[in-house]
Amino acid sequence: MSTVAAAATAMSVLVASTFLLVVMMAKGQDAQRLAASAAITNKNNISQLLEPNGPPVQFIVFVNGQKPYNLKIGDFRGFEDSGFNTSLPTKIITHGFMSSIREEIFVMMKNAYLSTGDYNVVGMDWSVLCEFEYFSAMKGAQLAGEALNNFINFIARAGVNLEDVHVIGHSLGAHVAGIAGDGIKNGKLGRITGLDPAGPGYNDVPPNLRLDPGDAKLVDVIHTYMRILSLAQPLGHVDFYPNGGRFQPGCPELYDIWKVTESIACNHGRAYMYFIESILNEKAFKSQKCANVDEAIYSRCFEESDVYMGQADTYKYGLYYVKTNTKYPFSLT
Repeated sequence: MSTVAAAATAMSVLVASTFLLVVMMAKGQDAQRLAASAAITNKNNISQLLEPNGPPVQFIVFVNGQKPYNLKIGDFRGFEDSGFNTSLPTKIITHGFMSSIREEIFVMMKNAYLSTGDYNVVGMDWSVLCEFEYFSAMKGAQLAGEALNNFINFIARAGVNLEDVHVIGHSLGAHVAGIAGDGIKNGKLGRITGLDPAGPGYNDVPPNLRLDPGDAKLVDVIHTYMRILSLAQPLGHVDFYPNGGRFQPGCPELYDIWKVTESIACNHGRAYMYFIESILNEKAFKSQKCANVDEAIYSRCFEESDVYMGQADTYKYGLYYVKTNTKYPFSLT
């Protein structure tokens, strides 16, 4: 192994080790969280819905007017009892490393969707497969992706249209979504959204083990911390680079030794904070078209567009730059 390659490997291990220590710090970084969800009062205690001795990957279904339901793969009677409505769009939300659907990324996103429309919202919990060491969690992501693939095939057999299924994954969860989408045999998922897809260990893996444009009819990606934790290269049909995608305004500087964990968690977590805001405000993030990644990184994108980050009906394939505020509301409008 060359000196350069060895150094790159060492850096990846260092970054992943840092990831292990700080990803769970993504909670509570902004004093002004989304107004409608600032005080997260989860009326349906998710901890009670997850079975402690159940399968390593569990799926909790939320539908307005129905009690949340822990739906097992292959349980068609349970599918009916869950209130799953095959005429509604389905949102499947999956977390990243050392997280779970008990955390704000799921609770806030679930609340945002259910407060703005009628959906089947599914929380995918694979926390037991990603709660310890990062490189083991990468193996866990493969198992979780296979489980998600089985779940999607199950609900498709129960009458759900694959084109109505939208999977949203943060960090390592973005690759879980990609693995699941890649394995669909009879059709293709409607959409996958990758929120700052995890970078360490994923630069050289084959497409079937990470997120890529072939995993759904539409793959859109929001890059917020490719400086440290996420991949810089385009991974979808539409890739957004808010504020250049390397770091986010309002987050502590990485060089402040006393705020390293805050800095990493804040920058990495902004991807889902922006996305949640886009659910609540369709016109939150108007973008500018970029010719390439370098233009996006250095804020040299000046071509106006009618593409709004998070709003698939406005999308045209390509790379886009978005500028945000330093705190919530992040939208400039």
